[in-house]
Amino acid sequence: MKKKERIVGKGMHRFLMGPIAGRVIGKIRISGQIVSGGGPSSQIRGANSDRIIQKIKWAQDHGVRALLFEINSPGGSVLPSKEVADCIKSLRTPTVAWVRDLAASGGYWIASACDRIVADSASGVGSIGVISIHLEFSELMKKYGVGYEGFKTGEFKDMGVPFRKSTQKERQSIQDHIGQIHKMFVESVAENRGLDPKKVAAIADGRLFLGDEGKKLGLVDKLGGRAEAVRQCELLGNFKHIMVAEIEDFREELFGSLSQLLSMAPGEFGRGLASGVIDLFSDPRKLF
Repeated sequence: MKKKERIVGKGMHRFLMGPIAGRVIGKIRISGQIVSGGGPSSQIRGANSDRIIQKIKWAQDHGVRALLFEINSPGGSVLPSKEVADCIKSLRTPTVAWVRDLAASGGYWIASACDRIVADSASGVGSIGVISIHLEFSELMKKYGVGYEGFKTGEFKDMGVPFRKSTQKERQSIQDHIGQIHKMFVESVAENRGLDPKKVAAIADGRLFLGDEGKKLGLVDKLGGRAEAVRQCELLGNFKHIMVAEIEDFREELFGSLSQLLSMAPGEFGRGLASGVIDLFSDPRKLF
């Protein structure tokens, strides 16, 4: 093996660097709810936008020839979905979205930012829309003689609290906010996919489409699975790959393994120890 090529450890650095990296396809999984960065729980549950972006930048810095995003997500929070999509759009590296079971809502927003989208005919794509919900307990509270008083400095400061019914002005404010986000979502998908915004708006009613229908609507480029997604990476990058390397964050593996192992210790001691170790490794500065 030449000196310029070396194998980089386990986890996130699980493929060859140097000249060989130019023939590597880096694969990044986006699975589950899309969430923003935060504490240890957000680092090991769902698709964390901060971690995804770190993986993308790491792959770019280390010269992988193309990036394959394996997506199986029902969507999630607006901002983290947009952050990942914006990061992908900024890349010069060829990008392909491979839809497994589902790329819905924010998951599809991310997929649309890729150069190509590959999905199975039975995959679910789309669900372009925005939703905001909250529980409301005012009738239940009234039944048990429980009241609510709110002291605030502005008319809308306690908007959305579950202890009273929303006013018409509050409902309209929330609906206007959702409408603005929906418009942003539609315009982004239309731009990413090279589609007429009016055409996208016509199908942006929250519907989920099967892969073959999505292809007819312009939401999918190719029908197929992993092999087709890899082929699209090669076509876009004009190269023949030697390996597909999954880019993983070593902390995700470490958190999961340590939490499972230490939580097996007796009682509260085990759970406390697991939580402490996860917190320690969530901030690498604590190790030095």
